[in-house]
Amino acid sequence: MTDLWKTIDHPTVVWANDSENWLTKQIQPINQSLLVVDIAAAIRGSEQGSVGGIDGVYPLEIKLESDALRLRFYDFVAYSVTAEMFTQQGNQEASVGGWLRIFSKSFYLEFVERSTWATSGFPGDLIHYQINTLDHTIDVVTSNPPEILKSIQ
Repeated sequence: MTDLWKTIDHPTVVWANDSENWLTKQIQPINQSLLVVDIAAAIRGSEQGSVGGIDGVYPLEIKLESDALRLRFYDFVAYSVTAEMFTQQGNQEASVGGWLRIFSKSFYLEFVERSTWATSGFPGDLIHYQINTLDHTIDVVTSNPPEILKSIQ
């Protein structure tokens, strides 16, 4: 359980959770055991447009000057990507964090525990990490804390 708290208190995680308007930049399963998720801070676009029938709005975009993070999940058990508008969290779930979140109890973690043969014996105690952006929710179940890096665009 100590790795769980070290990860949520990691200075980069604290900085990310205090920031605003993250967008998903890229999700790439590198191979059978590595998942890389890149997110970047959205910056207001320079040209107004129309969104959902509302005129005069500025789009949020990833630009070269956007702050960015890379999360590397080694030996993940499962991951899921959900369009942000369809994401929900139940009252029975328990988590800490904001944009980057760790669940101690979740429906997704229960699903993975019931639908796979992963156990605390192998690969180890499972942890549910969640990356929330303005456009997606990325859920990852693994027994290893992710490597978190501020990345260069």
